Amino acid sequence: MQEISFLFWIGIFFGGYLIIFLFADIFIDNLKILCIIYGVSPFIIGSMVLGIDPEESIASIIASINGLPYIAVGNVIGNSIIALTLCFSLPALFYEIKFKKVSKFYFVIIFSCLFFILFSFLITSGLLIFGSACLLAYLLYLIRNIRYISKEKEIDFNVENELLEYEEEGEIKEITKKSKLKMVFLILISLIFIIIGGELLIYSTTELIKMTGISESIFGFIIIALTTNVEELTLVLKSIKKHTVEIGLGGMIGKIIWNFTITFGISGIIALNITFDWNLIWNWIILLLIISYFYTISWKKSLTRRDGVFLFIIFIIFLIFNILLPVNVGLLYGFF
Repeated sequence: MQEISFLFWIGIFFGGYLIIFLFADIFIDNLKILCIIYGVSPFIIGSMVLGIDPEESIASIIASINGLPYIAVGNVIGNSIIALTLCFSLPALFYEIKFKKVSKFYFVIIFSCLFFILFSFLITSGLLIFGSACLLAYLLYLIRNIRYISKEKEIDFNVENELLEYEEEGEIKEITKKSKLKMVFLILISLIFIIIGGELLIYSTTELIKMTGISESIFGFIIIALTTNVEELTLVLKSIKKHTVEIGLGGMIGKIIWNFTITFGISGIIALNITFDWNLIWNWIILLLIISYFYTISWKKSLTRRDGVFLFIIFIIFLIFNILLPVNVGLLYGFF
């Protein structure tokens, strides 16, 4: 009976991924054309639409409500590490990813919130204080994006070529007059199905974890984080193959900001405080290294195979730390 149940949840897991895989094409294709029609930056749209990560927030908020701040914060940090390593390292091993320079504004928000998260570990009621600061940072991010959404109208070179093709074939007029509502409808429907697919992945993974008895620490830092990044990895791969890298990159930058502000902010206000733990610090240092590396990458405006190898090595180190570190720390305390 247990074997049948295990196979059932395995089927649900792969079914969820299949839904994401199929609807990601519809979502990116229609969003790309709308960006062409309205002259809106694909990066901004990606950050505002794909950057919203409700399942990630729900996982951390529920953990905080249940008195598990370690899982709540661990999920934020672990999810961000996996999003920036696995989701970009695998595509970079097969493609050279070229993109436009990312505005310093986004890195100012990310680095500020990253240090807010660190300070929340170190002082009493730190989660409450710095969680509130992170929510304020999201408000600034939102205002900035809304303000510039109509100003940043540079179109990716490949997209610009497609626009010319549409105009030559007489299709662009037909799209703008007859199909806008249909495209918006398809974008919303595909986004809903992508979210449903993500929820199926998380729910099935949770059930599989219960059956296998995986530890709470690994569950918080690795399992939830891996599961909630499956859809992001798929969307990044799809955006690269369709020559709309800015949509995938914007979505990932938006997701990191969402993690650091909305998810951490709300979870922190609910949890109020967290007990200091070296495992949090080690993972925070790994995340700082990754974000600093991405800041340097943003200047050269490309992600090469060498970058992909480096990010994948960091991902492996992250896994090793979170599987072996709790044991090593326990041995260290025993020695002293």
